Amino acid sequence: MKYDIFISYRRDAFESANLIAEKLRSAGYTVFFDVETLRSGKFNVQLLAEIGRCTDFIVVLPEGGLDRCADPEDWVRREVCCAMSHDKNVIPVMLAGFQWPKPMPEGMEELANYQAITASGHEYFDLAMKRLMGYLKSRPHGRRRGLALKVAAVVAVLAVCAGIGYYAFRLAAVPVCTEVASVVTQGMGVMNLLGEDNGNLRKEWEAFARKYGEARTGADTAALKSDLRKAIAHYRGEISRLHEAQPTPTFETGDYRTFLLGLYGVNSAELGAFTQSYQSMFDELNHQLDFISQVLDSGDLSALNLQFIDTNFQGFQYLLNSLYYGYMDFLSPMPAEAQELHGQLSPEWNHFPNGVGLKLSKEEYERFQKQEANKYEALLKDTEVKLVKADSDMGELEEKLDNIEHMVTEAARQGQTSADEELANRVKAVEEKRAYVEEQKEKLAEIDRQYAETYRRMKEKCQLDENDEQSYMWGKIVHWAKFMNTIVESRKAMEAQGVYSTSSVTPEVALADMNSLLNCYQTYHPESKAYIPSMKAFYGDVVRGVRPLAGVLVFGFKDDAVHPLLKAGDIVVGRNGKDVAKYADLQEALKEKGDGSVVFLRPNAEGQLERHEEKMPDTKILVGYMELTE
Repeated sequence: MKYDIFISYRRDAFESANLIAEKLRSAGYTVFFDVETLRSGKFNVQLLAEIGRCTDFIVVLPEGGLDRCADPEDWVRREVCCAMSHDKNVIPVMLAGFQWPKPMPEGMEELANYQAITASGHEYFDLAMKRLMGYLKSRPHGRRRGLALKVAAVVAVLAVCAGIGYYAFRLAAVPVCTEVASVVTQGMGVMNLLGEDNGNLRKEWEAFARKYGEARTGADTAALKSDLRKAIAHYRGEISRLHEAQPTPTFETGDYRTFLLGLYGVNSAELGAFTQSYQSMFDELNHQLDFISQVLDSGDLSALNLQFIDTNFQGFQYLLNSLYYGYMDFLSPMPAEAQELHGQLSPEWNHFPNGVGLKLSKEEYERFQKQEANKYEALLKDTEVKLVKADSDMGELEEKLDNIEHMVTEAARQGQTSADEELANRVKAVEEKRAYVEEQKEKLAEIDRQYAETYRRMKEKCQLDENDEQSYMWGKIVHWAKFMNTIVESRKAMEAQGVYSTSSVTPEVALADMNSLLNCYQTYHPESKAYIPSMKAFYGDVVRGVRPLAGVLVFGFKDDAVHPLLKAGDIVVGRNGKDVAKYADLQEALKEKGDGSVVFLRPNAEGQLERHEEKMPDTKILVGYMELTE
């Protein structure tokens, strides 16, 4: 539909702009007023396109209406400049208190030269509207009698059609959902086979480790190593054949399919997450095989290496369990037809958690997922603590050896040679212990390299891709935040025991990688510059131990409205007297009357977060929130 008139306005001038729009419509003009007529598509593209098609352009100017136009991204500025560049008939309508700024925003100087209308009071409003219509180039269209009745009839018909259409689309969505669910369910069948390989390989390893500890001769240990290498080669081949037979799934994309899937609560971000998780499980198991092979080649079957390998086996199962709960959450709202394949295949799945059906709530599935993630994080913490403790013990032993060597050397220097044989024995013992220390330090260094490799792989999984959905990108960021916090907490646990890590994987390194992710996110989504500085300050405080990983980010407001208290970038940490760690906490707090307070963090002039506690004003402006942690 082509509109005669486009109305541009600030949100605080909505009532006046809406009244102008109604007056012009009642006079027979077609009016583009975005609150009512903008229904879909990209906001900026559609608005600027409508300006290009209209004949007249009205800009409603309240007090201070041009103050924000110095910003090139300001929407009133962009709309006005677009209208002037297309030589539209621009008519400024000045409300009470408006004055032309001096100087005018750069690029908008000509706006003050257009014929303007003053509408400063209700008593002169009708007169102002008559003058306004006199300045229009558009001509009113003929009005028909009984229009209201006809509109009501059309609305009623449309409502019935909408209801019929909704159910029609739901029916059309069934085969699409069934197709997608089939691919994902088959993928989970493959994951179950990987779980079987992981379990069998773990049994092979445990049997090897037990027999190796009991072996009496070099021939025995060599035979055991040879058998285990054969088992590793077998499982590597099994994994490769499995991946070739069932490669990483891909999903057909398209707006219509996305819409149909959305009717059953599925979005493309979930499908992208499944694809990435599917591939990563193959990578995880192959990495475990590589590490076991390295241990066999080095002959280093120390307690720490045994611990690290066992951690990898357990961690793989926890990751597999988490993927399974996510799959159940994905499948549960699907139509019955889409769940049929699951019903056929799942009775044979023996390597996923038992007793979890498709009737649980989304919150229950998420709780189960979180439990598995917590188990995995606890494993990582425990392994790092043991690694650093061993490194510390080696350091203390080396220091003792240095003292002994110094005492022996000093005794020799002072001529205490009456016990030369004893002295030689002590020197030899020191040298042997020093060699042992150096050997253990090399082993610890190798384990630390493996730990760094785990970090690298986790970082690789969280890298942003320009093809990712925005919500999926944000999911990667909050996943990295959780991993970063795990590193912070493990360091705290170590230091509480008087142990200080020398690992290259530090909270500061994880923070630097987080800031790189946030910079990348802002590149893909420039509008996020309003809240990315708050994110960087927040995660910096988490790493420094200033505050916990808890809170909900304010990222924007519906219709770009100006909230009387909150701003984009604020981090809400309390509401109605309740702590807010995640969005679910905020929802629960809002259900209670409480004290009406809101506690939030906001960057000051130096970029540091400051805590504010205010009474939430009574407002109907809708606030957009995003999670900061999983």
